[in-house]
Amino acid sequence: MARTDPLEPPDLLKHGRFGHAPALWLALPLLAGCAWDAYAHPPLVPLLGLGLAATAALWLLADRTVTAGILLVVAGCAWGAAWHQAKLPPQTPLKSVRRFDELSILVETATPRRDGEGWTGLGLVTDKGPLFRRRLALAVKGPTPARGCELKIAGHLGVVPPAPVGYDAWIAAQAATLKLSGGRTLGVLAPPSGFALWCQRSQTHLERWLRTLPWSDDEGGALLAATMLGRTALLPDDAKAAFAATGTLHLFAISGLHIAGMAAALLWAARRCRLPTRTAGVAILALLWVYVEVTGASPSSLRAWIMAVFIWAGQVGERATPPVQSLALAAAATLLWSPEACGDPGFQLSYLAVLAILLAGVPAAEQLAAPTPAERFTPEGAPGRGLRAWWWLRRATLSGLCVSAAATVAGAPLTLTCFRSASWAGVFANLVLVPLSEAPLVLGMSSLLLCPWPGLLPAGAWINGVAAALLDAMAWCAELFARLPGLTLTGEVRPPESGPLCAAALVACFLAQAETKGAGRLLGVPLLLVALWGALFVR
Repeated sequence: MARTDPLEPPDLLKHGRFGHAPALWLALPLLAGCAWDAYAHPPLVPLLGLGLAATAALWLLADRTVTAGILLVVAGCAWGAAWHQAKLPPQTPLKSVRRFDELSILVETATPRRDGEGWTGLGLVTDKGPLFRRRLALAVKGPTPARGCELKIAGHLGVVPPAPVGYDAWIAAQAATLKLSGGRTLGVLAPPSGFALWCQRSQTHLERWLRTLPWSDDEGGALLAATMLGRTALLPDDAKAAFAATGTLHLFAISGLHIAGMAAALLWAARRCRLPTRTAGVAILALLWVYVEVTGASPSSLRAWIMAVFIWAGQVGERATPPVQSLALAAAATLLWSPEACGDPGFQLSYLAVLAILLAGVPAAEQLAAPTPAERFTPEGAPGRGLRAWWWLRRATLSGLCVSAAATVAGAPLTLTCFRSASWAGVFANLVLVPLSEAPLVLGMSSLLLCPWPGLLPAGAWINGVAAALLDAMAWCAELFARLPGLTLTGEVRPPESGPLCAAALVACFLAQAETKGAGRLLGVPLLLVALWGALFVR
């Protein structure tokens, strides 16, 4: 994971783009194999044979770099496709199912509806028969169950169409082939674990606390609860529409911003308590994992936590861990745990945006926002406050634009393919809303720290109020950006496969330009690639 020795002989398996992040040799073939199986469904036995043959040949020809690199990719793709097929629920098309049925279902996720009229989620059929192990989307009335319980549910059963759109497309992306609506729980077949029940109670308690304000306002704390718990379902409809239209809905997903902020606060407390470094690191990672589980273990939160683990491990081992290495390890770990995540738009957009930021946005920002000769040669303390403020504003604006543009360009093909719209307003909205979002996030963390102490609850309620007011201001800004004309692109991608292929081409482009120093090329080439794809395949 450390940087390679510049005097070491060149090795194609340690090329500059991969030498600092060798986990890419694991993550990229694994992702390609999972995507191959999700699209083509090749037979399992030939996949296993190909994986075994490529692995054996790799062992014998490891000294031949070019051949070994090809065999490594082939083996990774074959094993990735086989693992995806083994772990994925059955995907064979269903001709028909009974419209009303009673099924035994293992609940995987369950989220309360915002109107309080039941819950929605995903589950696996546990009844032996033609529907065994199939995943289905659930819409059930009654109290929300904890993850991991097995229920007997009756409801109207339907099949996800072969060419799904809208909500059906999201269901299909979660590897679900069925959907059950108007459900009613008939009984509990197996209770959830004690930890799952504790997580559910904790989430309910935290949501109630974060919505507690010094004044009476039913929706006042909804934005804060959505920010801290990563639940966009809590957002008011108008605010959710504004953030979605400007491409800033990601601010309400548990991500690296949340994990890094909490880790910094906990690390500060550990140092004040003079805890040993390794003990403090393990304890902080454990607490962050509990937070991730309580908030629902979303793909973005898992990615951020896994990256934190690898960064901490590198620091403990006194080895430099590049961010791309941590990102690749997080992607590989996620796919090994849940290979069907490869088809989830949230997984794809999350990792692609972070990769674009690391390989294009940040290097371009370093070039464009570098100090000018006047700044470098001006003695410290010589310029006035106004000039220093202008220099800081210029650097912050250029850096923010580069990072925001890289993430927006990278996500455009997948966003258009999945949602039939993409907002260029996100380039400018992120520049304003991302810095503003840090203040409510810090306030929310402070409020959670005060939550267990009864004597500090009034102060915590006022902290919630200040955070809610700032989030209301952010929602107002998002609505203003959403009203700007011409910043939202809408269209249908034909064929739909071109969107993921363009995303794969962007990944190759970012990796190919990883050593490039020109900001224009770092951002311009991906933009031209997306523009060409849009002209050819977007209607």
